[in-house]
Amino acid sequence: MTLLLTSLAASVVLAALVLRPGARRGAAGRGGPPRAASLPYGLFGLGSGLLVLRAGVGDTAVGGAGAVIALTLSMGPAEWLLHRFRDGSLTRLRTLTTAREFRRAVTGTLVLCLGGYLTVLLVLALAASLAWPGAPWPTLPRLVTLLLTGTVLWLGLLLQAFGAVLSAATVCLLAAAAQSVEPVAGPVAAGGAAVVLAALTCVLLVRPTAHRA
Repeated sequence: MTLLLTSLAASVVLAALVLRPGARRGAAGRGGPPRAASLPYGLFGLGSGLLVLRAGVGDTAVGGAGAVIALTLSMGPAEWLLHRFRDGSLTRLRTLTTAREFRRAVTGTLVLCLGGYLTVLLVLALAASLAWPGAPWPTLPRLVTLLLTGTVLWLGLLLQAFGAVLSAATVCLLAAAAQSVEPVAGPVAAGGAAVVLAALTCVLLVRPTAHRA
């Protein structure tokens, strides 16, 4: 826990240094985006961080650390799969002629990318248990909760990439708050958040207009 809190504090300090008044400006002499426009991104980061911290609260410190390590290491593959989804969607936007074909193709790509991410997350979680001396083998409920949390994080990142950051931030914060108030409701909160984000994704990202620059 000390290491996690230290990492969080270091991230906050670095963010404050970058965003402070008079910090490095763009080539045109203008500052960055207004702080109000940046707030949803900060809230999404806060919600995501809290979800990862909650995933680290396990029956044992070692087991909880394994979940945090798996989620952290999975962010690299998550970003790659986000790019794959975007590239695949743009390709289909150029090649398919009807909105129905596009919706079916994008839905298939979404399922494949999310499934790929969850597979990577599962492998990382099991590898962390094998590599860490004395780590308990994760139980099925713990694995389900971890995968649901991963689903929330990946879908939230996807929605953020397409501009629906406020919706993603709200869902993540509500899920994290529910887990903090009632820890035993962790799987239910993560599952509910995953369902809501999946519904938002299906509504917003199956439209061709969402993928046009």
